[in-house]
Amino acid sequence: MINDLDDLLGALAVLELRGGDTTSIEAKTFSEYTPEQLGPTLGSFANKPGGGVILLGVSERDGINVVGVDDVDGLLKRAANQARNGFSAPIRVDVRAFDLDGKAIGVVNVEGANVNEKPVRWLKDKKAYLRQYDGDYQMAVSEEQMLLLRHRRPTADADPVRGSSPRDLDQTLVSQYLASARETTSRLADYSDEEVLYNTGVVADRQSGELSVAGLYALGEYPQRLLPHLTLTAAVEGSGDVRAVNRRDFTGALPVILDDVLEWVRGNVESRQLVTRDGDGLTEYAVPLLAAREVSANALVHRDLSEASRGKGIDLRITRDGFRLTNPGGLWGITVDRLGCGDHPAVNERLYGICRNVHGRSGRVIEAMGTGIREVRRSLREAGMAEPRFYDNGVSFTVRFPNSALIPDGDLAWLGGLGRDVAVELNRRQKEALVEMRHGRTWSNGEYREHFGVTAEEARSDLRDLVSRGLAISTGQRRWVRYELAGE
Repeated sequence: MINDLDDLLGALAVLELRGGDTTSIEAKTFSEYTPEQLGPTLGSFANKPGGGVILLGVSERDGINVVGVDDVDGLLKRAANQARNGFSAPIRVDVRAFDLDGKAIGVVNVEGANVNEKPVRWLKDKKAYLRQYDGDYQMAVSEEQMLLLRHRRPTADADPVRGSSPRDLDQTLVSQYLASARETTSRLADYSDEEVLYNTGVVADRQSGELSVAGLYALGEYPQRLLPHLTLTAAVEGSGDVRAVNRRDFTGALPVILDDVLEWVRGNVESRQLVTRDGDGLTEYAVPLLAAREVSANALVHRDLSEASRGKGIDLRITRDGFRLTNPGGLWGITVDRLGCGDHPAVNERLYGICRNVHGRSGRVIEAMGTGIREVRRSLREAGMAEPRFYDNGVSFTVRFPNSALIPDGDLAWLGGLGRDVAVELNRRQKEALVEMRHGRTWSNGEYREHFGVTAEEARSDLRDLVSRGLAISTGQRRWVRYELAGE
């Protein structure tokens, strides 16, 4: 949300960096008020967890330009009135006016609606809208159903799978599961195999023997025979018109998919061989494998399992810009800003409990409760990479982090030649920024924030520290300040 001029300048910098609107910021020229210009965007931001921001008086034509609006106070009053009265549930907004270089900009901070109010519909066309990377779209019926189902705790993982039986289970996985369940839960130690499978939710119906969705998904020999949407598709995206390559569709039980995906990631991201001071060889990957494992496990375990998700699989992409993983279903019981901050309710409670005792080649699917995102952040930080980015639009959840933070050997030597202070006192963000400057890049505060996932204050502190050390210089003023390598 935009509360002051610094926030506004930061939002404009993000738009400039992205080349246009983002999932949470919409720029509109808005020379004249029309409800049609705001309706879909107000609705999509209300349906999006965390809401979004609409900027009035900002043009995307030929770059991001502040054009200003006339009668900014009047426009903001009409926008607030439309938000309050033009939808199936009143949309809460906070409106603010700013003067930037003599031009008036209107800001409409849109709050996300309460879960039980979604999907919010625009009364004029009776449609519910969804915010995507490139704009506002009418929701599909299945997407509306996903939001309606979130009015209560998800329980689809406990539903019986018609036509299934214990014969559909992978006996190797089951044997490992039973041993682990008895070891971790003393009460189960004297139960028969059948009693353990029923009491832990693998078998949904004791009489018929039908398996639960969670049980078949986690321990099935081939769950996709009855649940064909429980898949993960991975590919390396080409640039421009080049088609994706190395596309794979991963099937099987959840731990099998997880192991196979990790092998695929290992073979499709940049890597290099290193030798430690002890003479041991190791491989360093552009995407830390621990981070890839944790987010993949989260996607597999926390994806939407309801009927509304039929036909929707998990999608993994290695792109020129990074690693991106999207699973059906938004967050439940937590918001993006709380991820990694203590325990939170599991979306699929039964599946989560089962997976604590399910093992694959890479270990237990869930190693420790509530620590996955913290481990992702730690492994990325140790690799000198930006914080992971999380996007929740209510019907899908995406995690993204850069594909490569490997500093080439020549640049490492150059950094070392700048003096001991650089090696010891600068953080990894500053070192990477310096290397980019060495190759001709300049940085704005907004670009630094976006690239490294830090606050405006952290970006300002990092960049000013480089200037104070004589490693970089700044040019320009206010929103046009840029930083470049000293002496260039």
